[in-house]
Amino acid sequence: MSSAAVQKLVKPQLRGIYEKKTKFHLVLSVILSIGAGVTYKYSVGEPRKKAYAEFYKNYDADQDFERMRKLGLFSSCPADD
Repeated sequence: MSSAAVQKLVKPQLRGIYEKKTKFHLVLSVILSIGAGVTYKYSVGEPRKKAYAEFYKNYDADQDFERMRKLGLFSSCPADD
């Protein structure tokens, strides 16, 4: 057999595998969690904030109280018919 036909196999890395993979997964998890937070903020948080602002811009608490009082929902104040 000629020496050109026989090739040595590359030895596997035996040291630092756990540290290397842990570092990779730590960085990946931080990036994905930041991405998930930003996605949630702009897909859920901002529309919700806008909806609350729009609701309270036109909301009249006294009018809502009178409506509920007339329906008899409060036991502390009588309903006027």
